[in-house]
Amino acid sequence: MEATAGDQQKQQAPNIFAEYASHESWTREQLMEYQARALRACRDYAYTHSPFYQRFHQGLMDRPLQELPVLTKTMMMEHFDELVTDRSLRLHEIRQHLAGGDTYKLYADRYRATATSGSTGEPAIFLSDPSEFAIEGSTFVRVQGWGGMKLTNKVALMTAFTAPPSNALKEGQTLPLVLYAMLPMKTIVQGLNDYQPEVLVGHGSICSALANEQRQGRLHIAPHKVFCSGDTLTSDMRQRIVDTWQAEIFNAYGTTEGNALAGECAFHQGLHLFEDYSIVEVVDENNQPLPPGASSGKVLLTVLFRRTQPLIRYELSDMVHLSTLERCPCGRPFALIEAIEGRTVEVLYLPSPSGSIERISPYLFEQVAKKLPIGGWQLIVEEDKLHFSLLDAAAELRDEEVLAEAQETLAEQGVIVPPIEIHRVNALIHTAGGKTPMVISRVAN
Repeated sequence: MEATAGDQQKQQAPNIFAEYASHESWTREQLMEYQARALRACRDYAYTHSPFYQRFHQGLMDRPLQELPVLTKTMMMEHFDELVTDRSLRLHEIRQHLAGGDTYKLYADRYRATATSGSTGEPAIFLSDPSEFAIEGSTFVRVQGWGGMKLTNKVALMTAFTAPPSNALKEGQTLPLVLYAMLPMKTIVQGLNDYQPEVLVGHGSICSALANEQRQGRLHIAPHKVFCSGDTLTSDMRQRIVDTWQAEIFNAYGTTEGNALAGECAFHQGLHLFEDYSIVEVVDENNQPLPPGASSGKVLLTVLFRRTQPLIRYELSDMVHLSTLERCPCGRPFALIEAIEGRTVEVLYLPSPSGSIERISPYLFEQVAKKLPIGGWQLIVEEDKLHFSLLDAAAELRDEEVLAEAQETLAEQGVIVPPIEIHRVNALIHTAGGKTPMVISRVAN
């Protein structure tokens, strides 16, 4: 049955790619009309087949999206069996399936099951049928197409999974090198040196770490394009990658819940929201919409193509900026986001002398780190101190210099500066999904 499901996806994929590609030439008005129809179809399906949404949106089924309640991860997992639209699905059985370790084996011979890394608490589980899985794949194909990736390119993919899907190849495509992101760096470097990829695909943090390996003389490759998604690509990481390989970078905003939600085109004026796949609401902590340029407290995601497990106003802890640029020179109708700042769990909350609690963006430490001769950084937060880890710091760099810079930067924000310890490390801490978060909190909630 696995092969049959894969064959179905291959048959559907060309039509799906062509259909969504045609949307790129639409006017903004055409896009919004399509989005409204797709949202109505998504909601109608949920109201017909999901007992949870029948209750959750009771009395609100004809109201605008912005008036609907917010769905949290905790709520979704607590009501999983009633939220999904296939009445035979049971969460405890899906968990047993995932515990088997074969990431690409279909559940019930039909559903692709994935789980988040659990970096913000309990892992969330998501299901996709063959049609949904094909659409999810097309979101990344859009990013890669905008970046000029060709089927014949030698591609190295750093993935959070342990094996590539059996149906990943298209006709005429060169077999990619797939490397599990949690392998020892020495193993990844050896694989890349042997393969000599033209294109790198992976989390921004691991691509940046590989650039550092090249600078240290251990890695010897020359990719001309780098595609990043899945975690925050800071300006420091981006500059390191560009300086190392003179490669063009295409960043994407990707999540397990909706796959690629936005991506860069060749003009690099920000990331285009894929508004024909999903609706991304940029809101504050109270779920109120924010204007372009404002830093969000979170994001509310509605995935227009999900039917097995509808996600309507699903809360993500991502911090993004809507761009103030009305239209990209490329002419595509999609709105732009200016930046992805990370996740709200990476925000620091420090007291001020007046007794208030101030919110400190992790980007503040990037401003410190970008001046330093280091290969990367990470901040570990404890109840009574901060640990500032520096990857492959140059020998001439003095800890006292780093400490003074960090203390001064925090003091300028009007907060009481906690004790800070500087650590020189050979590797940063990774999540189970292969990401390298900027901030790791060890403070009890």
